[in-house]
Amino acid sequence: MKEDMGKETAGGMAGVARAAFESTNTAGAIAEAQLRSLIDTTQDAVITIDRTGRIDLFNAAAERIFGYTQAEIHGQAVSILMPEPYAGEHEGYISRYEQTGEPHAIGRIRTVAARRKNGHVFPIELSVTEIKTTQGTHYGAFIRDISEKVKLQEQLLERERLAVIGTTAATFAHEIGNPLNSMYMAAQLLERRLARQPDLADEKMTAPLRTLMSELKRLTLLLEEFRMLARRQQVTLRPTSLAAVAADVLVAETLAYPERGIQVQQVFPADLPLIAADSEQLTQVLLNLCKNAAEAMPHGGTLTLRAGAAGARVRLEVSDTGTGLPLGLDIFEPFATTKPQGTGLGLTIVRQIVAAHNGTLTYHSPPGQGTTFTLELPVARGAEERT
Repeated sequence: MKEDMGKETAGGMAGVARAAFESTNTAGAIAEAQLRSLIDTTQDAVITIDRTGRIDLFNAAAERIFGYTQAEIHGQAVSILMPEPYAGEHEGYISRYEQTGEPHAIGRIRTVAARRKNGHVFPIELSVTEIKTTQGTHYGAFIRDISEKVKLQEQLLERERLAVIGTTAATFAHEIGNPLNSMYMAAQLLERRLARQPDLADEKMTAPLRTLMSELKRLTLLLEEFRMLARRQQVTLRPTSLAAVAADVLVAETLAYPERGIQVQQVFPADLPLIAADSEQLTQVLLNLCKNAAEAMPHGGTLTLRAGAAGARVRLEVSDTGTGLPLGLDIFEPFATTKPQGTGLGLTIVRQIVAAHNGTLTYHSPPGQGTTFTLELPVARGAEERT
């Protein structure tokens, strides 16, 4: 009897143990499935590597952010996702950590640069953790693409900086506006009197006067651009044909192009959507871009206007075949110019106008290969008037 009871007890305990084991396995499987679902659906890239720096996990968000598929990236060195100097130093990070136990990146959120499959370098927030498993030590990285965040921060800083410049410009324009106007009127009066007395108007007198008038005109132009920089850009957004505005600009500008050896090419799709724009302000933008392009080709060349639609934006490229811009020059920086008589404020004002349209203006200028300005503006969707 006791022996039978012992067998029943042992059998019962074994059943309980088996049930507990099966329950544990089931719970573990559920947890693993939940973790896998979380990794697959998160908007952040999740990547794991082994001790040699080879990639073994690359989730869907990582594929989207970096441009590689799991199949083509598996087993590759993780340094393929890094620009220099990070790529060349990464293996040293791992070996140094395993030898010293001193973390360089583990346990912290860092802002660094990463590299997509197409070679584009972009900013990320990176968090690295150590993962110990029965198969050995692995390292996991959680990566967030912060390109848009950084772009918005830069735009905010730029607007704040331009606001400060604008306030200074307003004070400057007010203080020197009246004296400059008086000087210009006095010079004009002197010029007229000399014109009525040709016997006094020798070259020694008229040459300095011409120089003075030229400089006064330049300062007056600079002052007017200061006022525009200080003034808050006001726009009235209405559905506008970019092709029509560009055509009007080119009619006014191209009269002198043939004698300067400049050819014009226009590529505007027939189905280009209307944009939300202030046609008068947009005309000023295109006039400035075309004028700059023509001046960049003193010995002739080709000015190309090429438009296209991309989603909810319309893009216009204004390209020249000049010598390009000097390396290291930020052409949007106030007072940055390549022209002997330029004020360096034209493109700063143009970008302000574009920003008021909720658009962007960028440029690309490989040395010796000309310059392309790219203007992007939103497609009109029942645009309301705004000031």
